[in-house]
Amino acid sequence: MNTDKKIIQKIVLAGLVVKDGKILVLQRNSNEDIYPDMWELPSGKREPLEPSNGSLTREIKEEAGIDIEVVMPVSIFDYQIEKPEEIRDSTQINFIVIPKGTKDVKLSDEHQSFAWISDDEVDKYGMSEETKNVIKKAFGVIKKIDLQ
Repeated sequence: MNTDKKIIQKIVLAGLVVKDGKILVLQRNSNEDIYPDMWELPSGKREPLEPSNGSLTREIKEEAGIDIEVVMPVSIFDYQIEKPEEIRDSTQINFIVIPKGTKDVKLSDEHQSFAWISDDEVDKYGMSEETKNVIKKAFGVIKKIDLQ
């Protein structure tokens, strides 16, 4: 990785939205410049001075049209994306959340599809290893706290 480039640090908040024992994943649009067509959790960058729970709630509402209640943080991982002009050094904090109100998904323009997946379906979707590991870990926690 070229460390002569400008480094931009970001905090990304992601929600493992749980409904009927399944977790929501979103498929990025084909025209996205980073990770086109990949499946991911609803997530986004925390804005400066924005509370983390507020950011998470806002991002899930923007990307999936769902209002949520935060249950608990479940994991953290780091990743870097090298662009021609910069390196994005991101820390992703992942939370188990539940929908409140409507559970109908309304996708933003960033995504082309969505799925509610069970723990035995995680490996069927094209997503990063970190995301797969987070989802598998979350299913273990969901079973322990009996969150259905």
